[in-house]
Amino acid sequence: MEQYIRLLIVEDVPDDAELMVMHLEEEGFNVEWQRVQTEEDFLKAMEEKPDFILADWSLPNFSGLRALTLLKEKHLDIPFILISGSIGEEAAIDALHRGASDYILKDRSKRLGQAVRRTLDSRRYRKEKERAEADLKRRLAELEVLYRMSTSLRYLENLNEILTAMLDQILAAIDTDAGAIWLKKHDQDELYLASSQGWYTGLDNFTIKSDDSIVGYTYNKDQPYSCAEYVRDNKLSARALKVTPPGWGGALIPIHSHKEKIGVLDLAVPLPRIITDEEIRLLVSIAEMAGIAIHRTSIFEELQAAGTALASAYDETIKGWATALELRDKETEGHSERVTAFTVKMAKEMGISEEKLIHIYRGAILHDIGKMGVPDTILLKPGSLDDREWEIMRKHPQYAYDMLDPIDYLKPALNIPYCHHEKFDGTGYPRGLKGDEIPLEARIFAIIDVFDALTSDRPYRLAWSRKDALEHIKKESGRHFDPQVVTLFLDLIDEFDPQET
Repeated sequence: MEQYIRLLIVEDVPDDAELMVMHLEEEGFNVEWQRVQTEEDFLKAMEEKPDFILADWSLPNFSGLRALTLLKEKHLDIPFILISGSIGEEAAIDALHRGASDYILKDRSKRLGQAVRRTLDSRRYRKEKERAEADLKRRLAELEVLYRMSTSLRYLENLNEILTAMLDQILAAIDTDAGAIWLKKHDQDELYLASSQGWYTGLDNFTIKSDDSIVGYTYNKDQPYSCAEYVRDNKLSARALKVTPPGWGGALIPIHSHKEKIGVLDLAVPLPRIITDEEIRLLVSIAEMAGIAIHRTSIFEELQAAGTALASAYDETIKGWATALELRDKETEGHSERVTAFTVKMAKEMGISEEKLIHIYRGAILHDIGKMGVPDTILLKPGSLDDREWEIMRKHPQYAYDMLDPIDYLKPALNIPYCHHEKFDGTGYPRGLKGDEIPLEARIFAIIDVFDALTSDRPYRLAWSRKDALEHIKKESGRHFDPQVVTLFLDLIDEFDPQET
């Protein structure tokens, strides 16, 4: 099936432009194209936002490098390939650093179709990866809200305290100051104002029939309801209209226990702001927790159940985040799970407490999460890195620290992501820690991480044999690795299941 593409060609020779189009059609593209040869025409054509740009390196009154500069100044994400009869290697590398997707010599123009397809495939993968990372970060932010809420409820023992703390956290989560929790009266067909903030406090002692007004409608329909402006909504009762201020919209979310509806979460924001779909999804999750908390006779019993569910959700999110990183860097596929399992096993053998093992588990899963901050051109480079690229790559432990430190429940897991590239003799990075200055879990993990990496294939080398990898570990004892940890590792290595070697 042909792939349609809108192409902009920066070229002063019509025959050369037609040859480019011919090569793309041979590759299976259905091309709609336009040729320009001046800066003015280029800028005008850019208003149509083409799918791809091919640019000659040198034109009489324009240049491909100038076109690339204009593209980047406009912050447009459009793939760009330079084509030249004489571009030097240094100039080509400079163009790639400036943002060009590729460069092709005119005497090798037959590879143009493949280069365009490869660039589009890479761009599509990058977009999918960015969406996946954004979704994971959004989910993690949601879980952080739920975590804070469960923490704030931990020591509260009566319903009023629980509802007040809950509403505080909910309002903070969506950055507003007006909201209420309505609860169903036992054995009565009414909902009462159980907790309120902002202008809702003027509704004290207010009750609503379960088939009346927006609150009753949401309760009966048992679905989230978005309201553009309360006073203009025809579902608002005449009695409620008298006490509802204009200029506020919002959302209402039904609250459930495990078996029944028990109330409605009612939140308002000042116009023109609206409560987004993402915020509504978060509020639905919060309402589920609220329903459990309200319904349970013992708040401690509720927190235990909610805490277990949250811990499971946290760990699933962490696994998802690590998986997203492995999807980005195919060479490490399965690496995180292998090294995590054996790190936890060694930590147990060294007498580390069960309470701390969960943080070691999370840290090992997320050990390379900082690589999300490393550009694809460096992380996915098939050959060796130059000095500048290594400088950037070595920043990934600091990136991990900056990413995870603000998240309370992941702070105890930071030692491995932040310190697993430190060396026992003090020559590691990012801080040059030495000996016992390096956290024990990072010293354990470093050995397992290196062993798994050595016994796995990489694009730039084949896997080492198990024997050679073990000899390397022994050789580095006291330099890279903690000698005591090396001794235990060698005792347990037969229980490790790395790649086939």
